[in-house]
Parts: sequence; structure tokens; C-alpha cells
Amino acid sequence: MLGSMLLSAALLAPIPEVDASPPAEVLVGIDWQAHPAMHVPYGFFAKGLRDRSPRRGYRHALRQVVHEPYLARAGIRLFLTAAMAAEKARDRAHARSLILEQLEYVNDFVAANPDRYAIGRSPAQVRALLRETDKIILLHSIEGAHLVCDGPEDAAFWAEQGVVLVTLIHLRDDEFGGAGILDGAIGKIINRRGVKRRREGVRRGLTARGKQAIVELDAAGILVDMSHMTQASLDDALAVTRANGIAPVVTHGKLASIRAEEHAQRDDQIVEIYRQGGVFALGLSGQKLDPIAPTRAVPDEVCRGTLEMFRFHYEAARELILDHREDILGVSGPLSAAQRTRLAVGWSSDWNGWVNHSKPVYGPGRCRSARALERPLEIDTRGLAHPGLLPQHWARLERDGMDREPMLRSAERFLQLWADARGE
Repeated sequence: MLGSMLLSAALLAPIPEVDASPPAEVLVGIDWQAHPAMHVPYGFFAKGLRDRSPRRGYRHALRQVVHEPYLARAGIRLFLTAAMAAEKARDRAHARSLILEQLEYVNDFVAANPDRYAIGRSPAQVRALLRETDKIILLHSIEGAHLVCDGPEDAAFWAEQGVVLVTLIHLRDDEFGGAGILDGAIGKIINRRGVKRRREGVRRGLTARGKQAIVELDAAGILVDMSHMTQASLDDALAVTRANGIAPVVTHGKLASIRAEEHAQRDDQIVEIYRQGGVFALGLSGQKLDPIAPTRAVPDEVCRGTLEMFRFHYEAARELILDHREDILGVSGPLSAAQRTRLAVGWSSDWNGWVNHSKPVYGPGRCRSARALERPLEIDTRGLAHPGLLPQHWARLERDGMDREPMLRSAERFLQLWADARGE
């Protein structure tokens, strides 16, 4: 399988030799999902990864912000670049063409910048790059398998293209199962079939094809992302992963106990993900984590729509997981480094996933006056405008007491799970 994963040498920079010694733990930043080539399926987006400046504000829905100068300042080393065709493709051929064009766009960018970027081809190669270079490593993924994963041959094909992760279901109920209907009118417009089936009281779980696709993707060495599923679909998916020894992954989730949406994850589902050896990652935008009919108390002082809301959501997820560590790991006391990695929590930016990002905390009309700050940062008064502000985002959260180590450990957990899926 390793040989089938190698990409064309013309697209890849030389890499260090991989030694046979046990790998040291990786503690680096990883963004579990973003979309730098969104212009391929949706022409109104500007091309990503260019030497351009984005709009300098958090209101950037439908605008490209993944530009090279800002990515270079983001402080991440692993960057999953998601290709998308699910809602745009007319048929199987068109879907494959759209995905391949997005993968090629990312490959071409790396080929043009081999001194600063690399394509991730295998866990061992990525570890070597992290250890011996300062390059940012781009990893191919696909968001939405509609029309691109019709059988084991398709799964093997995408593995050969270097795809490391596939989000099985996206925004519509499809051949794989039920998709969580987004909050608001836009969700109902996008997923009309799901709205009709929900109104009729149909259980919108995984189909037989959806269950089989999870097994096929895992057999090809590809991680299966269960973001966007209805809770019924996720229940079915977790039964499949449990029966087949597959580690479940959620790359951009949220707690249903805080934000009661169809595609949010229940507490018991998150615990089950970790019980099965998987990992959970939160979406980064505070606006997408704001409370909706919460059953978990959200303090009034948490500034809605901002990085403070992200911190509250993250710490609630960490508390939930740690409270169940005996059930998950069989230990009730202090955790070893390996156990802390096992319970890592990740994050994904979803840059250009149709969303705005976190609002500013300080300034006119905001939660707090900027006069309260001795030295304001751009993140304070502009919000999370682009990837280059991520170091300021983390600095503010750490100032307020957030422990970022579990997030840094999610890179190591990603590499472990990817190696397991590849049988390494």
C-alpha cells in the first residue's frame, strides 16, 4: 500500500531519510480542515495559496483568506486541505474531475514552493519532515464522498492520489445517509430531502452503502471523518467502527449540550469516539459554537461569537473526556504522556467553508472596551480575520488560562491513527 501512496516525484521536494528508531511524540499545530482551492467548484472564490492579502476582518464568508503570507505566519505544521464536490457535481465523472483539479492545485503550489511546503505522503515521511525541516506539510482530504466513493476501487484510487481523510457525508442526505440540517433557512434550502424526511418522521441514519463505505475507506488506509452526520447517522457509524476496529474521527464538531443542532455530537457519542480510540476536533469559529437551546450552563460573561466561546466549548469537551477517562482508558488518576495524547482534542479552521470566523472581543459595540487593554492586538479589535492571526488567537486564550497542550497533542494522535489505518 505504501508504494501506491507515493505521488509523482516531480511534485514533491526531496525528503529526509526515515530511520527505524521509535518516533518521538510530535507536539505541533494541526488544522484538521480548510479549503484553499474552493475556487475550483465555486468560481466566485478567489484562488487560495496566493501572495495576496485578504480582507482584514472576521466577516469573510464567501471570500478566500488562505493566502500564503498568512498561512506562513499561522504557526501550524500540518494542514489538511479539503477538496469538495458533493453539492456541485453533476455525476461521477464530474465529481472526480472537480476533486482531482483541487488536489492538483495544492500539488502545484507545493511544487512551486518546495523550500517551505511539502505534501504529506506517509506518517513516517511526515515525522521526518517535522523533525528535520521547518516546512508546513499539506495533507489531502475530501469533504463529502457523494459520487466519489462508489466502492473499494474508488477508495483505493483516492488513496493513490494521497488522500488521507474523507468526510463521508456533507450537507445533504445522500447515498451514505442523513446529513445534519444546518441551522437557519439556508440549511433547509440545501437539504430539502432531509427536511422532508425529518417532517415525515423518518430515521435518517446511515444506509447500507454508508456503512460499507466506512469499511472500504479504512481498508484503503484513509481516515473516515464523521462530521456533518445526523446523530442517528453517527450512532450507526460508531456501531460500524466498533464492529470493525476502526478509530472514528470528527474533524469539525460541536457539543450538542451547548449548541443543539442536528450535526452536533451528544456527550455519549463523544465519549464513545474516545472509547474506540478515535479523536474529536472542534470547529474554530466562535460564531458557529454559540449556544442554541443549551442543556449545559453557559455563563453570561462568555462573549458570544468570539474566541471566548471557542474556549468555553473546548474546555467543556475536555472536562467531558477527562471525567470519563476511567471508562475510556481504565485509569482514574494522573495520565501519562501517551494517555494525554490518546485523549487529545483537535480543532479545524474550515477557512472558506462558507463561514465567518470569531468576532472581536473588544471595541465599540463589543463585550469589552478596548481601553481595558494595555497593548491591544489585531485579534482583539478585528477578530479572527485570517490564518496569520492564529498565534494571537492562542496567545489570548492562554492568557485567559486555557491549556493548549491537548490540542498540540492532536497532531501526534492524527499521525498514530493514520499509521494504524495504513496498517503500519
